[in-house]
Amino acid sequence: MLRVLVWLTSGIVLLVVIAIVGLDMFMRSKYEPTLDAMRQEVTAHVDFFCEEQTKLAADPWFHEPRTQGDAGALLNRWAAWEPPGPPMPADSPLQLPAHLKEKKTLEEWFAAAPDLSSLNFEWMRELQRFDRWDILQNIPFKHDEPFNLLTAPFPNFIALQDWSKFRLLQGIRTGQPLEAARDVRHLAWLSYRTDTILGAMIANALLGLERRAHALMKEPPSEWRPMSQEQGDRLRAVFWASMTFSSINTPVDVARKARACGSGISRCLGLVEASNLAKYLQPLAEPVYREAYAEIQTELATPCPTSMLATQWQHGNTIDDRQPFGSTMPEQPAWMRSLPRRFAGKHIAGILMSIGVQNIDLLKKLPQGQATPASAETTR
Repeated sequence: MLRVLVWLTSGIVLLVVIAIVGLDMFMRSKYEPTLDAMRQEVTAHVDFFCEEQTKLAADPWFHEPRTQGDAGALLNRWAAWEPPGPPMPADSPLQLPAHLKEKKTLEEWFAAAPDLSSLNFEWMRELQRFDRWDILQNIPFKHDEPFNLLTAPFPNFIALQDWSKFRLLQGIRTGQPLEAARDVRHLAWLSYRTDTILGAMIANALLGLERRAHALMKEPPSEWRPMSQEQGDRLRAVFWASMTFSSINTPVDVARKARACGSGISRCLGLVEASNLAKYLQPLAEPVYREAYAEIQTELATPCPTSMLATQWQHGNTIDDRQPFGSTMPEQPAWMRSLPRRFAGKHIAGILMSIGVQNIDLLKKLPQGQATPASAETTR
């Protein structure tokens, strides 16, 4: 009888083990192929990424002299913010008169020849005193805690694009396009130096406006050399790819190489954007990606220009946190919290990572085998 009982018990244990192993294999099949493919892709393309980032870093825009300081003390007060942030103050220098609020392209405004006499561009020149824009410090409201980059209000960058169009048109009209271009290029730099992908894309758009304004002139000054379309495409591709190369799923040696090459111009942006998910999943993902999390802590020892990265890791939202009222982020349901953390945690993290995985498609679309663009030294 005892032998039968032992046999039955052993059989039940074996079935349970088989069920657990089967469930584990089934769950892993839902995310591991996607994450494995991403690891292989970034490993295969890291050298190309570094080549392209090095070409981009040679552009004169990255080497223009700038005075250290945070423009947030001014821009954060002047700008309109996404809800629930405040609207643009009535006395903000970024306010536009009614006849200039219509949405038109630079070329359409050029053809329309609007009256710009009421515009005061002095605020743009005032920003020349700064080299970064911290959108978390000196703000006219309080962010929710814990902090989440995906739901945090951003300044409305559209106003900067509108003003840049009018500044370039005014420069062309008055025969001072270089001065206008300098103001717009600096505004682009401050947008890039928010250390966010949105800011970087706005920077690219502003540099594109400069390029189009240059094309509108029959005889632009010979010394006016906007960033080329080729470099603009490269900027967009490199900065988007930097998020993937800083993912905790990327092999640590690959991530380290991508952040260091090409003067590291995308390092902080990539870390900021990738850290939002990494911090959110930390309670579940760190046991699996311990080396990647340790590497991020090493990176934090080298500060970025703004407080964005440090804020994410000091005050960032995790999957275990209760979400603030009205948050758009999903809260972990009670049944999920009751699951065995050691077994279920890695699968939950893996599935969420596979859903939120970034790609490097823009990087792969860049033409290969091109010569390095002219550097800052060769264009002076």
